[in-house]
Amino acid sequence: MDRDTHLKHLLTAFLAISLFFLITWMIYLGQEVLVPLAYAVVAAFVLVQVVDWLGRLPIIGRTPLWSRHVVVLAAFLIAVAVLVVQVRINVEALIGRLPDYQVNISLLLDRVDARFGLDQYWDGGLSRALLSQFNPQAIARSFLGALGSLGGLVLLIFLYTAFVLAEYANFVGKLHTALGDSRDVEQALRVTGDINQRIGGFLAIKTVVNLILGIISYAALVVLGIELAGFWAIVIGVLNYIPYLGSFAAVSFPVVMALAQSGSIRVAATTLVVLTILQVIVGSFVEPRMIGQRVNLSPLVVLISLAGWYALWGFSGAVLAIPLTVILLSVLSTMEFTRPVAILLSNNGRV
Repeated sequence: MDRDTHLKHLLTAFLAISLFFLITWMIYLGQEVLVPLAYAVVAAFVLVQVVDWLGRLPIIGRTPLWSRHVVVLAAFLIAVAVLVVQVRINVEALIGRLPDYQVNISLLLDRVDARFGLDQYWDGGLSRALLSQFNPQAIARSFLGALGSLGGLVLLIFLYTAFVLAEYANFVGKLHTALGDSRDVEQALRVTGDINQRIGGFLAIKTVVNLILGIISYAALVVLGIELAGFWAIVIGVLNYIPYLGSFAAVSFPVVMALAQSGSIRVAATTLVVLTILQVIVGSFVEPRMIGQRVNLSPLVVLISLAGWYALWGFSGAVLAIPLTVILLSVLSTMEFTRPVAILLSNNGRV
């Protein structure tokens, strides 16, 4: 390899790395605009799958495409509105119970102090040392502030989703106008179809799996006598969208709730065991059978993408990590010079 070719390769690598960091920095800076748009695009992929499914039904399939879009979008709005209202009602109930939970935790810590003689290490024992940092009023303000932000985000996501679905109906015509060349149009449609099949199919089935997990977790929490079982079932279902860490967090919150409500380590341990068993059953048997290899991502890539998107967008990045990485994989697989990267990102070496 001559000197000029070597310098050319070095320059290409430098420009590629520089472009990568520039795009990453822009994604980080534009998160206020990009996060709701990313949610809307992902939601649109799922809703398009539902629209296509409705189109295959005997009677509904004869209705105009726009009418199916309206019906699916209205159902999406109602479902999200009900979810937000339920979350708000349960959070307000949780805030009202915080003083009682503080008393239960204090009594539990007093028993721990008495058993292990921790008074000698802390003035007033473990209870005073830990609960001095617990401020119910600050927690309540934080919860209410988060709810206000959630409501605004949900409204913005719905508006974006409506416009994305409206544009989807004219997408093919615009591609022919913009690209002209039928081969370019076919390639663009192939990329879009691949993304739609992978993301839409994955998230649609993942949503069904999370509903199943939420329902059986709700039943278990009701049997165990845990308060706000419906709210914690919603939390479990939502957090299960996050790979690996989501399952751990989904179990942790109801366990803490069980401890605060009962002041009993035994009740908390029982809750932990039951919810962990349900997570293992769904995660090891139900989910693999329903989802299979739809995303085709290496487990290491899933972990790295989770960390990367969380660093950029926080909780939203963690939820969107898999869909956004699969979109990237589909785009990379269509171009000859980036196809090797897509193969490295895949799980089975085929893209």
